[in-house]
Formats: sequence, structure tokens, C-alpha cells
Amino acid sequence: MKRQRLWNARLWAVTLSLVASCGNGEGNFSQHPGFAEWYSENPPSEAMPGPLERALLARYQPRVFIAEGQEPPLDFYLDYIAQGRLYDGDGGLISAGVTPEILNAHKADPAVVFVHEPTDRPARPRIYGRLDRGALALPGCEAATPMTFLTYHLAFRRSGLPAGMAGWQEALIELVADPADWHQLDHYTALTLALAPGPGGGLEPLAATFQQHNYLRTYLLGATAGAGRLAMPADGRLPVDVALRSNELYPRRPERARRRAVAFMTPESARYLVTGEDQPWLRADDVTDPEREIAPELAFLRPSDAFYVFQGWLGERRWLPGRDGPPGADYNTLPAFKPKPVQLALFYWREDDPAYLELLTGLFADGRPSEVPLSPFAARLAADLSPERLAAACQGAADPDARSVASRRS
Repeated sequence: MKRQRLWNARLWAVTLSLVASCGNGEGNFSQHPGFAEWYSENPPSEAMPGPLERALLARYQPRVFIAEGQEPPLDFYLDYIAQGRLYDGDGGLISAGVTPEILNAHKADPAVVFVHEPTDRPARPRIYGRLDRGALALPGCEAATPMTFLTYHLAFRRSGLPAGMAGWQEALIELVADPADWHQLDHYTALTLALAPGPGGGLEPLAATFQQHNYLRTYLLGATAGAGRLAMPADGRLPVDVALRSNELYPRRPERARRRAVAFMTPESARYLVTGEDQPWLRADDVTDPEREIAPELAFLRPSDAFYVFQGWLGERRWLPGRDGPPGADYNTLPAFKPKPVQLALFYWREDDPAYLELLTGLFADGRPSEVPLSPFAARLAADLSPERLAAACQGAADPDARSVASRRS
């Protein structure tokens, strides 16, 4: 009987691990087909953000709320990488004192493994900001609208399973693993703000895209909140809650809240996310309980830094699927979804939104897509913009100077 209980627990653990996994259980996600071509066509910049870009990132830096006693984000290099060892693919020690230079020297090797060795030293909270540019074709505009994307990453020492699982599920998991320490390092906790030409004549926040597990969600930004829309504070600093254990970011709610969550975005799982119907049998929702605000220091890294593009494992390998450490933070979604304008439009939906579910079903008709027909998703987003906001976006698309700025790499 005891052996049977242990075997059942392992089965549950393997299944539930997918809820928190950033991998696919088939090897390092950095080697998924399409990434090599993507990075060949879009090589990460070696340049640090300049003064104007840093000022823009500081202006819109989000406010961060966590639960009392919840472990805060850390400094990726000082609090995480400096406390551990780097190994080659055969288990041979590369370094017992890993520096940024050593980690970056091995960032293109998908077999390298970093193993974190925690200490009791308090973490120094950081939030990492980067700036990218792109353009989105909106219906009715003469050209694609130039946009600036501000992305903010938090890094956590470990990632756990969502806190909203049933008690019996948690009890089974605890027989084989710690649900609060599912895998080392969580740096996919990210928020991207899309700035576009606005009625005021300059760049204004248009939308916010949250990374949540292995999918994203976009909200439009405006003066008031509504279906698929968040109220943008006057100071430009969007408040976000950090989920217990899983660290996922969500729009702020002042009270303890349960957030619907799934492992991967598919037409089937999206129905639960969008409508709350057809609940997965092994549901494990996120929980936020934002009791205090923290003030992580804004920090900057080159887009080519190992934090973003490391192809190996940034956490120890573990025997259950989904428990291995992740690759770099830039491996956050399928290659077809990598362009920021694609993420902005593709993952915009409202509660009880059947039209979105129909589009998503068509997108995944042949399995995981290698290309994204973006126009119907962009049309949905444009339809929910105010006439003034859409007109300003179109005006920015018609401005050759704005298009020139949008085409420059940061």
C-alpha cells in the first residue's frame, strides 16, 4: 500500500509540475525549433540602455506588492549566481565562484548547468528593465504604428507550484517534493508596457502584457478599468501583485484573491481562463495576498546578457519533469510569439470572450503554430481602442520620423 501511494504521488507530481513548468519536458526549451532562426534574424543588442531609455524605464517602473513573509525578488548576479557552481554537460566543475563574466562566457552552451546554493544572506531586491521597439499594423492606418516596449523582470531564488491547489493534491506532492521549491530560479515574472503615439502628441501607455506561467495576457490601459482594461495611474506606475509561491505577476487587487491559471495556453485551457468553464481536473490556480509594497531597485543589463539569452540550465536538474532550472528569460514563449507586437495583440482578451476562443482555435488548428496571422488579433485590439486613441496611433504610423525611431534597435 505504501509503495502504491508513493507511485500515485509521483504520477500527480509529474502532471502538476506542468502547471509551474517553463520547460516542455523534452530537453532545454532554448533548443526548441525556431529559436536559432529567430536569434539569427534578431541578434540581441550588446548595448546598455542609454540615459533617455533609462529615464523612460524609471518613469514607468511598476509598483510591486507581496504577501507578508513572502520571499522578495533578488539581485540575479549578487544573490543568485554568486552563490553556486557551474558545471559542464558531463557534470564536470567549471567554476565554484561564478561571476557575470564566467556565466556569459558559457551562455551559448545548452548543456551547461548552474546549481544555486542558497545562504541566509538577505536578498537585495532588483527589477530589471529593458527597452525594445517594434510596430503593429492596425486596421485603418496607412502604415504599422511604431511602438516602444518597456519590459520589467523580477528574479526569484525559486519557483513553487501555484498556491491554489486542493489540500489533497498538495499532500500528495509533499510526499515526493517541496511544492514551494519546484525549481530553482524564476525570472520569467515579467511585465511589458507598450507605448504608442497618443492624443497628447507623444508616446503614451497603450497596453500592459503580463507573463503568466507559459503564456501571456494583455490589458489595454485607460483612465478607468473595465473588461480587458486596467486603469493607468496618474504617475504612470502600474501596481502589480506577486503570486504566492509561483511568483507570477497580476494586476493589483488589495484583497487576497484567487487567479485562474493553467500550464500552457491552448484552445482548451483558454476556455477556462477566459470563461471559468471546463475546469481542468488538476486545477491549480494562483493566489495573491498583497499585504506590503516593496521597492526593488531598477537595474539594467545588456539584452545579450546571460540573464536573457543563457541556453543552458540556470538551476539544478531535478528528476521530475518541470523541476529543472530554466534557460535565459528571453526564452519566455514559442519562437512564433517572440515579436513584442505579436505578444501584445495575440494575448489580448476579455472575460467571457468567445470571439477570442474562436481565433485561438484557428491558430492552433495544425498544432503549435510556426507563424501567426496577426491581423484578426490586431483588429480585435483596435476595435476596443477609443476613436481618439486609434486616430493618434494611425497618425503616428503616418509620421516618417516616428517610423524611423521605431526601426532603430535599442
